[in-house]
Amino acid sequence: MIAIPLAGLLIGGLLLNASRLRGRAAALTELDAPGDASAGDRAFRSLVAEGVVLDEESRQAAAAYAHRQDHDIVDLLPRDLPISAARDLVRRISRPDADGPGNGVGAGSALLVVPGVLERANVTEPDAISTPDLINLARRLKHYARDRSALAVAPALRAAPDDLARRRSRLRAGGTIVPIDLTLALVPFALLVVEAFLSWPLALACLAVYCLQPYLIFAGTALRPRGLHLAALARPLYEVYVWMRTATGRWMSETDRRDAALRTDARPYYDAELAKGVERFLKPRCETCPWCGASDLSVVLRGQDLIYHKPGTFTLERCGSCGHIFQNPRLTSAGLDFYYRDFYDGIGAAGAESVFMTSSHEYLGRARMLKPFATPKRWLDVGSGHAHFCATAREVWPDTVFDGLDQGAEIEEAARRGWIEHAHRGMFPDLADGIQGMYDVVSMHHYLEHTRAPFVELDAAVKILPLGGYLLIELPDPEWRLGRLFGKYWVPWFQPQHQHMMPIGNLKEALTDRGLALVAEERASAHQRNDFVTAAYLWFAGLAPDRTLPWLAERRRVRHVGRGLIWTVGVPTVLVGLLLDHTVGAFVARRSGTGNAYRLLARKGDGAHG
Repeated sequence: MIAIPLAGLLIGGLLLNASRLRGRAAALTELDAPGDASAGDRAFRSLVAEGVVLDEESRQAAAAYAHRQDHDIVDLLPRDLPISAARDLVRRISRPDADGPGNGVGAGSALLVVPGVLERANVTEPDAISTPDLINLARRLKHYARDRSALAVAPALRAAPDDLARRRSRLRAGGTIVPIDLTLALVPFALLVVEAFLSWPLALACLAVYCLQPYLIFAGTALRPRGLHLAALARPLYEVYVWMRTATGRWMSETDRRDAALRTDARPYYDAELAKGVERFLKPRCETCPWCGASDLSVVLRGQDLIYHKPGTFTLERCGSCGHIFQNPRLTSAGLDFYYRDFYDGIGAAGAESVFMTSSHEYLGRARMLKPFATPKRWLDVGSGHAHFCATAREVWPDTVFDGLDQGAEIEEAARRGWIEHAHRGMFPDLADGIQGMYDVVSMHHYLEHTRAPFVELDAAVKILPLGGYLLIELPDPEWRLGRLFGKYWVPWFQPQHQHMMPIGNLKEALTDRGLALVAEERASAHQRNDFVTAAYLWFAGLAPDRTLPWLAERRRVRHVGRGLIWTVGVPTVLVGLLLDHTVGAFVARRSGTGNAYRLLARKGDGAHG
């Protein structure tokens, strides 16, 4: 009988999720009355959303708290947040008391910020700002405060009235993918309806837990959400109402309008480029392997841009002699410009940053790999982007000076944030002569596979390292046994950006040939648990791409309805993929001693040429 296990699944899921969210709500700090404490000589600026009044008691309490904890930003949370905003808050914060870059996204009510952060971020105090725009601004400013920001509940602060017409924009500001969020909200409701058809007594038990869940999340915490009783006792009707208002919400914040303008302004460029055809972005096919020179080549796969769906088909070939896999034919310089455009900057900047912000576990693993061998003084991270690795690696190496190198403007932004001490902008081989001998550690994390000439990049690393210096490299592992299972949907193929996929034996030999002594390697411990979940996500995203992207034809009438229907099936599938990554994928990695990535650490010896 399916009714009993379904009821068990629903009740267990509701209770488990309530426990998880309650843990987050309970971890929030509640401000004390300021008493005799002062903010010392630190001045603070107040940024307050429309409809919120920051009382003097809350401002002083926040300033005193910031002074005691040495924080540059305090993101204030009203105790009486509307229930929809309170639930959205605890869903998106993972560790409200955590250190590190961007330690939580608040509710967009009020911020206390030291002037220096505003100056580094080049932000002027706005006269009026909406809740979604303040959430976006808070996320940006926290990048400039490094680990000196906090979320805190201000009991006397009163929240703005709830406006569900703006919830869609508020979710986007918090980094939520709205179609996925809407689908997730339907899952327990849909299971409850199914249970009612199977067994009404069990359905009543499930309904009781469903209605009790909001109380389980917030009771006894610093938050006292406004509308809690309505959202709990009339939850089935309330959830449908919130869902409909969110799904039909078309209100746009200033941030939304800027994003829409970016897309509109970019469309003429893409229309003109696509009218000329994308075939011109590919060079003639190579007849020999760029790694060993052999001519025994075979096709591994043909794929497309599965992230942003820019048109074009790309081929990866394998060398039968050495196993090297490479893009063939490869992109021209103009092709690289076209496919990289709006990926890490412009239209894609926010999405790329959101991905990088979720990888702290991998960043810490890379930093710790050096622990048994050396204490780095100056560390250069090549291909650093916004330098998320460097910002996180400070937890392991607080006394190390981290610098970053990249071609894009984001590396200079990283320096302004304080995540690195110095930004080197340009091509690594071109800059090598000017930074020779400055660093005792050079790292290349998921960088080498993007480059045109990996040997040239390795030579540059050897050149700048002093004797005894270390080179740390992390790459996707093309020999990972589950990679073939997903075909073109295995995310490390990452076409068209990944131009070279190097088996670990090839890279070891290349390092040894350059006089570097291998001191450590990690395979299973470098595995990233994302194979199943990203394959599922990419497949469904291909069925329902974002038609507002300027290189895709718009289909306004079916955009929202079609994407919603597809993600109704897609979200549960993605969740199953996440479960498989943490069970099947992790098990295979442990048993095989390999994974979808590997790390090598090598030391420069007397025989190095460079």
